[in-house]
Amino acid sequence: MFKKIIYFIIFINTLIPCAVCYGAPDDPVTLGVNKAILFLLFVIAFVLSCIIYFIISIAKRSNQIKL
Repeated sequence: MFKKIIYFIIFINTLIPCAVCYGAPDDPVTLGVNKAILFLLFVIAFVLSCIIYFIISIAKRSNQIKL
């Protein structure tokens, strides 16, 4: 376990770079990857907000049930 941590610290510069970091910032591929990352972030945020809304609505409906 300790060796893995040491290797991670030593090779951190080669592990972290993503596809956006390579190439010119004006390159169409880089712009496309940036837009794809933003799109996926918005999709994840939308799905998570729908799940939160569903949980809140179920909680409100369960409080309204009278036995």
